[in-house]
Amino acid sequence: MTFSNLIEKTDRFGENLKKWITPKRLSIFLTIVYAASLIPLLWIGYYNYPSADDYSIGSNCRQTWVATHSVFDTVWAGIVRAAEDWLNWMGYFTSNFLMAIPPSTFGERAYVLTCWIMIIMLSLSTLYLLRTIFVRVFKADKYVSNCVIMLMLFVMVQRMVGRVEAFYWYSGAANYILVHSFCMFYYGLLISAVYDKGKKRIFDLTVASVLGFLVGGGNQMTALNGAVMLLVVIGFLTVQKKWREYKGYIVPIVLFYLGFISNVAAPGNWVRAEDASGMNPVKAVFVSFYYCLDYCLGEWSGWPVLLLLIILIPLFWKMVSRSEFQFRYPLIVVLFGYCVVSAMMTPPLFAVGNMGAARLQALTYTMYILVLTLCVGYVTGWVRRKVEAVSERKEQTGKDTHFSSNETWCILGCLLFFAFASVITIIPEPHYFTFSSALTDLTNGNAKAYGDALEERMQIYRSGEKDVVVEPLPAQPQLLYFSDIKEDPEDWENRGLCRFYGIDSVRVEKK
Repeated sequence: MTFSNLIEKTDRFGENLKKWITPKRLSIFLTIVYAASLIPLLWIGYYNYPSADDYSIGSNCRQTWVATHSVFDTVWAGIVRAAEDWLNWMGYFTSNFLMAIPPSTFGERAYVLTCWIMIIMLSLSTLYLLRTIFVRVFKADKYVSNCVIMLMLFVMVQRMVGRVEAFYWYSGAANYILVHSFCMFYYGLLISAVYDKGKKRIFDLTVASVLGFLVGGGNQMTALNGAVMLLVVIGFLTVQKKWREYKGYIVPIVLFYLGFISNVAAPGNWVRAEDASGMNPVKAVFVSFYYCLDYCLGEWSGWPVLLLLIILIPLFWKMVSRSEFQFRYPLIVVLFGYCVVSAMMTPPLFAVGNMGAARLQALTYTMYILVLTLCVGYVTGWVRRKVEAVSERKEQTGKDTHFSSNETWCILGCLLFFAFASVITIIPEPHYFTFSSALTDLTNGNAKAYGDALEERMQIYRSGEKDVVVEPLPAQPQLLYFSDIKEDPEDWENRGLCRFYGIDSVRVEKK
């Protein structure tokens, strides 16, 4: 075979590959891969049980449910608990309410819903927001857009920082990931309202108004992020003098800030601040910029994130071919994205002086991957516009519904290398991905041993015995274990569990 024949066969193979790997087929494939990767995460959730704040914060609603079996009374007990916390401990009333009613309120086995709620809400809210941005704002191909979203979600969920507190420990996950999901829906609805008309637009703004108030009253990291984003919207509408056109936005924006102000000005914040050792506001802002670099570039940007960036470039390159948007300000957009992620870190630095809690890192990582994806798309669009200005090929490329040969080879090469790198990484580090961590503890029996031991404890707690002694847990699965009661019956976790079940004392007796 001559060299020219080899080149000819390679070109022919490339053309056939280009025809076979279409945006639609790639979209379906990546959706199946992402959905399949969630199966172990949801499966291991069967062995998930409450711990720590699930008992102490959820005890009021649990006792109300046991006494009345009334959903209304139980929800009202949650509202009362949130109001008490707003006055005496912490201002985020939405989070306080959510944490007051864990699924275990209605029975311990309902706690398995925790990971289902968090993972599905995070996935759907991110999908909704990005699909709205890509398809409705930039007029991108829906299949290419879905490819980007599935890849981003895979890296976001499967490389999640602080996985226990992000997905499996309800009190932490409801406060951060669930409220974050509300916020993503809120942003998506505000954007959709620009393009919807009539009753559909009214629906968008009505739901956004409710979600805006709830997000403003949620964890202060997400609430501050929303306040920053809406300030940009307010500034844009004011400068462009478009308030008359978008006057319907006044209600969801005002309700958000009503919730936000009620959140940050709550009396309970000052009570909690007496025991806190946080930074002053100015220092917290500057340190948050440093922490953003340290965590995002130093700890969270491993090879999966790098490969995500590489594979997103040809996908975005294809996506923006149909858009009329000019992408004129890449530097401003990237700097703004950096500020948005940094702003996520300011509230905990101000309140407690660090970012040590895994749930704080999980929320910031989630926003980092989202912002990083959007910044890559914007910069890619800017580069494409510069290339088109020179080559004047926009009209021709915009009509092509297939990937180009170079795009096809780049996408295929990245996917194959990602699969190869995943395999060789999981072998020495089985807990590297969330799905591989779940499979590891499912196959080695740790998840079952953990779940069976806690189920035995539940039976003892419900037996009517008032002074309970239990054995230590035989295993601590990495995705499920957050904390456990102690040998000291006066420990706060032990006392919270006692209130939850209405018993006098409980302790662990170590052998």
